[in-house]
Amino acid sequence: MPEGFPNSGHSKKNMKHRTIIILTAIFSIAIFRSPWFNGTVTIQPAWGGTGDEIDYRYEMEQFVAAIAARARAKNPKFGIFAQNASELGTDPDYVSVLTGIGQEDLYYGYNRDGQATPSWITQELETNLDCFKASGKLVLSVDYPFKNRNTPKFDSKSIRKIDKAYQKSLSKGYVPYATVRNLNYLVVNPGHEPLPNEPPITDWNQVTEWAYQLQPSWDQKRVSFLHDLGDSKFDLIVIDYSFDGSEDTEFTPVEITSLKNSLKGKVISYLSIGEAEDYRWYWQDEWDANHDGKPDLSAPEWLDIENLDWPGNYKVHYWDSGWQEIIFAYLDKILAQGFDGAYLDLIDVYEYYEGQ
Repeated sequence: MPEGFPNSGHSKKNMKHRTIIILTAIFSIAIFRSPWFNGTVTIQPAWGGTGDEIDYRYEMEQFVAAIAARARAKNPKFGIFAQNASELGTDPDYVSVLTGIGQEDLYYGYNRDGQATPSWITQELETNLDCFKASGKLVLSVDYPFKNRNTPKFDSKSIRKIDKAYQKSLSKGYVPYATVRNLNYLVVNPGHEPLPNEPPITDWNQVTEWAYQLQPSWDQKRVSFLHDLGDSKFDLIVIDYSFDGSEDTEFTPVEITSLKNSLKGKVISYLSIGEAEDYRWYWQDEWDANHDGKPDLSAPEWLDIENLDWPGNYKVHYWDSGWQEIIFAYLDKILAQGFDGAYLDLIDVYEYYEGQ
């Protein structure tokens, strides 16, 4: 299993190239697009044409809307959160299907863990996130002020960074959290400890604290992992659907119910929709039998090359119905477990395909 499972979705962008892409997309949307969401979602068939015929942003927005519609058909209060891709906040139809958005590296970690995010990038991200905030959506910020990817160090310099990130985030009306990049530690930041959830959190607009831990610390067993989360007092926590990412260690409905009762808050599951992960229940070894990062002949057509920054994670043609059916099946698992929502990652993979 690769270090830092699952992929947190953070990518280092060539901002000049990204600006060109954004301007081109805006021009194309102004000419060719019309509003697409009217309260119902029709799942579009996979594209059969060339890449030039695909509007990658539009296809991702369609996909997210379809996920939301499927989940809420079974649980009308199910939360749908997008991680990153804040530039999509300019599309009110996309924003309307979300419960909220999570933004990585808003103040620390964009170029390097423990390093302040360049101010002009922060300003751009805040402008995008304010579109979600203006629509009444929950905005979660997650920063990485620690140099160590696995363990927080609360020295005076780190505490100043944490305080600054929380202060800036709160001043914008966002919900802040600071943690380690590999998301394998339940970080409780000094001076920002969560308060008991009395009365219990029942609505999304009650959330003022959150935490993000996708895998256990090196010394945590299953029972202690769930116990520590339940005792943490955070209003909202994001975890994986299983203890180690595999089907064998999926959390049971009883465990999720017990966790929510102990926490007296919301529990949502991580779900990567822009990359396939080779440790998940749907993966088949023959898709890349020699582990060279390139799909073998037996692999499905929607499977693309491995993400070199995150071994074991493969880009996908997310607009393909074959991949979408896998995600819908994954979503059904999460719903059956009793999670309150899903935290969708790798939405911004459309930037990769735009760049091709």
